[in-house]
Amino acid sequence: MTKDNKKILLWSGAIIIALASAFFIYKLSVRKLIAKTPFRRRSVKNALEEYELWGEGKKKETESSMYATIKKYWDSIGWNESQWSPSTAWSSAFISYIMKKSKANEDEFKFASSHSQYIIKAIANRKENGKGFKGYKINEKKVELGDLVCYARQDGVTYDTTGSYNSHCDLVVEIDGDNAYALGGNVSDSVTKSTIPLTSDGYAKAGNRRFVVIKTK
Repeated sequence: MTKDNKKILLWSGAIIIALASAFFIYKLSVRKLIAKTPFRRRSVKNALEEYELWGEGKKKETESSMYATIKKYWDSIGWNESQWSPSTAWSSAFISYIMKKSKANEDEFKFASSHSQYIIKAIANRKENGKGFKGYKINEKKVELGDLVCYARQDGVTYDTTGSYNSHCDLVVEIDGDNAYALGGNVSDSVTKSTIPLTSDGYAKAGNRRFVVIKTK
């Protein structure tokens, strides 16, 4: 085999590898496994790391080994151990921890013990075109990786409700076809993955009291 033929083979192999890599990245993008901004990529990565830490939902809050993990969530909103117990609902603290670790600041996101506090802030930001993350009605924005999809946990809550209310938000970590998959804390006493059904054009379907999609940055 001549040197020229070897060079051709080497270049051919390199091109094939490059094309295969590009196709793999394309397939991931089609399935929407790659978030579009650095912040969103960090938030998805951080949420998935916590999911793994919880044994993908198998470890429970009652296990002594998970105490320090729950504590770091409360630490992220400035609560000390006298302000909570292992049975205190920590789902909002979990989301706050992910946002803070992903480098959100207080102007952008309300770190809080209650989901409704940061939902209300995000909706106000959207209405007033203020700084920070913005909350939209579920029929206004398509669901993307790194979004927070929120639902009420009581009757009578609407997009325009401004008083405190029971609610929950999950962070979208994967979109595949007609479903988005999102992670949330304090679900079944763990960090678990939920399925959010999507319309054919990518909006969260109505149901399960879903009412807000929060766009991060």
